[in-house]
Amino acid sequence: MFRKTAWIWFLGFAAWLADGLLSLRLHNILHARLSLMVAIVFFTAGLFYRRQT
Repeated sequence: MFRKTAWIWFLGFAAWLADGLLSLRLHNILHARLSLMVAIVFFTAGLFYRRQT
């Protein structure tokens, strides 16, 4: 069951990564750092849920 929903975590990772890159482009460093840290959490959770059976 979890394997079928792991893509949601990767979608969240992509959204937070895009937000972080956009914040960097707009020179909002604090928001960019927070967004990239949340993106890393989403990516790690995606890897964790993908490995579950």
